[in-house]
Amino acid sequence: MFHHVVLGALALVFFGAALAGADADRRVRRTEELLILTVPGPFEDVLHALRTAIQRRNYTLGTTSALDDALRRRAADLGEGVDFAHYKVLSFCNLTFAAAALRADPHVGALLPCRMAVWARVGSQEVVLATVRPTFLARAFRSPAFERLAAEVEADIVAILGTVAGD
Repeated sequence: MFHHVVLGALALVFFGAALAGADADRRVRRTEELLILTVPGPFEDVLHALRTAIQRRNYTLGTTSALDDALRRRAADLGEGVDFAHYKVLSFCNLTFAAAALRADPHVGALLPCRMAVWARVGSQEVVLATVRPTFLARAFRSPAFERLAAEVEADIVAILGTVAGD
């Protein structure tokens, strides 16, 4: 009897996790070129959740480009407004995947590292996260080995976005 209860509990945990992953998968909007997630703010909380999720998937964080700061400086110089309250671009890389991709085709380095744009428009309570789909980029190389790696990286990115979504 105890054995059946334990197995039943394990099945619920496993299938519950699979359903949560499926829910995250549904929340990520896919175009041919992009993966996009829109979540409620605050912006800094979403940015922190993204950084944490990236590191937990065994990716190394690179630079964060503060385009919002640069846009505000330029707008002030030109007397223009800025539509974004925040706009950051994070770079990140899994060195195991990067090494394998470079072995498949050294030209792939032109696409490395992965980048994720994160922004919130002025007056909006929503934060948007967007990245180019690795599988879209892989088509340019016509390399089955790189296409397989790109599919793995894309699955990781969807999982990262699902974590940020709180699924």
